[in-house]
Amino acid sequence: MLKLMELRKVIKILSDYDIQFDYASGGKHTGKFYKGGKSFPVKCHGRKTEMLTYALKGLIKKFDLPKDTFDK
Repeated sequence: MLKLMELRKVIKILSDYDIQFDYASGGKHTGKFYKGGKSFPVKCHGRKTEMLTYALKGLIKKFDLPKDTFDK
């Protein structure tokens, strides 16, 4: 079951799948995860921002990740 996770931990996990994060894109308080032609915007107010479960599920769906990606 997915739980809240800090943005910095999500960035680290997704880097293993060659998915990058860019703070500069997406507006004032947002950033984007991207890989190839796919991107996923998220709200971020620093690296300690907690990502909610719906955003983690969205990342799994968008980038076709294994369902247990964030269960570590």
